[in-house]
Amino acid sequence: MATRSENTVTINQPLDKVQKAYASEDYWKFIAENLSPEPGEVAEFEPGKATLYEVLPLDLLPEAVRSMVSQALKVKRVVTVEGEKYSYTADVKGTPVNFSGEAEISGSNELTSLAYDNEVSVDIPFMGPAIEPKVGEALADLFQNEGNLTERWINENL
Repeated sequence: MATRSENTVTINQPLDKVQKAYASEDYWKFIAENLSPEPGEVAEFEPGKATLYEVLPLDLLPEAVRSMVSQALKVKRVVTVEGEKYSYTADVKGTPVNFSGEAEISGSNELTSLAYDNEVSVDIPFMGPAIEPKVGEALADLFQNEGNLTERWINENL
């Protein structure tokens, strides 16, 4: 069984600049290197699609998850951006955890919003349903951080 969560991230940049960022391999390298304290990498890139290998240190994880893992989590995240649709899938290596979702991208001349609809699955009998909402909360923080980094990258590069 999976748990759904929703969150919205506002980026203080116009929609056209956010879309230019999403189309840039340099942007995705910046995100992979800065999203968490341990840098990740862009494994593959083509306009509209980035495959990221990211590392989530234990201290970024919900307490309920930390008690079950002994080291940072390695995440393979594939992000696809087509027009005003942002979607992603993520697999956490060596764990029964995966998450995916979509975001509607909307914006103006000043702001861009991403309204995320996430799905988290923790395939651990009895414990999974208790952990999934906590992972959903962590995703909201992760996407807010990504939005903040997007603002910064645009300010420095576009």
